[in-house]
Amino acid sequence: MQRWRFPLWLVAGFAGLAGLGLVGSPAAHADPKAERTAVIAVELGAGIPEFMRAKTSARTQDGLTAAGFEVVTLDQVKTKLAALRVKAQAERVKRGPRVATATPAGPAGGAIRVGIVPSVVVNLDAARVDALTQELAEALASELTVEAVGGLEVRRWLPSDGLPADCVATPSCTADVARRLNANQLLFVVMVGTGNALQVDTTWIEPATGRTATRAPIDVANMNEAKTRFAAVARQLLPDAPVRPKAGAGGGNGSFGGRMTDEVPRHFTTPAKITGAIAVVGLGVGIALGVRTRGKYGDCDSAPGSCTQSDRDSIRNSGLAADAGFLVAAAGAIATGILFATSGESARLVVATTIENGNPSGASVMFSGRF
Repeated sequence: MQRWRFPLWLVAGFAGLAGLGLVGSPAAHADPKAERTAVIAVELGAGIPEFMRAKTSARTQDGLTAAGFEVVTLDQVKTKLAALRVKAQAERVKRGPRVATATPAGPAGGAIRVGIVPSVVVNLDAARVDALTQELAEALASELTVEAVGGLEVRRWLPSDGLPADCVATPSCTADVARRLNANQLLFVVMVGTGNALQVDTTWIEPATGRTATRAPIDVANMNEAKTRFAAVARQLLPDAPVRPKAGAGGGNGSFGGRMTDEVPRHFTTPAKITGAIAVVGLGVGIALGVRTRGKYGDCDSAPGSCTQSDRDSIRNSGLAADAGFLVAAAGAIATGILFATSGESARLVVATTIENGNPSGASVMFSGRF
């Protein structure tokens, strides 16, 4: 009977509304068991003044109350409906299947389970952060033999008031996060949005051993292509994780041997270090000879008669040598900058030759580019 309380009340209310014309009838008053609840909604024309509206509504309610009816206004009906919805939702949760609240399911055996945890977020709303961390988790799982969890699943298990700002540097906090996510590795991510571009900085943590490592920043030119970018750098984020074998895509005995090569970030190569050292030496020589030349020139200028032609030639030669030192420093600096700018290598797709029935079929294709 409990589940039908609301429908019977609603039907009874409309039954009372239908019987408003019988308010003064003997039949309505003779039966003490008759439902005497009236659900009313007073509708008046637009030209009626406001005070007349309130007065008419009040008079109508007073008349029905005097006749023995319980008057329920439309606002009261809405309030009761809202309360009943909340009660029904609570009852559904109470009677529904039990959901584990301790920890999510962990990895099987010695598998790697990685939790993607957003720590610092700039210029991104919560929905976008959840979508990006979910894409990062999916990219890691598609490229590596790991189980990755991110997005709403992580937010569900983390504290409702968020993590402390220094959680990534606090072993007790990272251990608690790992316990909540049932993960044996964590990737704390810092996301900074600039228009449609994104920069992601990650810190890898293994709470069981206390090992941590900061990974290279990830620059995403277009957030709509973030998952592809994450997949390209998956091995850099988790270098110890085994690479997931790719299923063959060719027919017969052939297979698609394509793979994404690792991206090489910009760095100082050996030639760049040599040119940088040359620039530093040239700058030092230029400064030393420049100071020496300035001192000799000052001595001759203060006592013109004391400087011989040989002294003047020496000042001129020292000045030229100082200028040469500065030129070498400038050339070395320019060369170092060029070598550093061209030292990086973007990820590229390499499609290997497929084999069908023992014979090579197809061609080797390589796509590469840097933006």
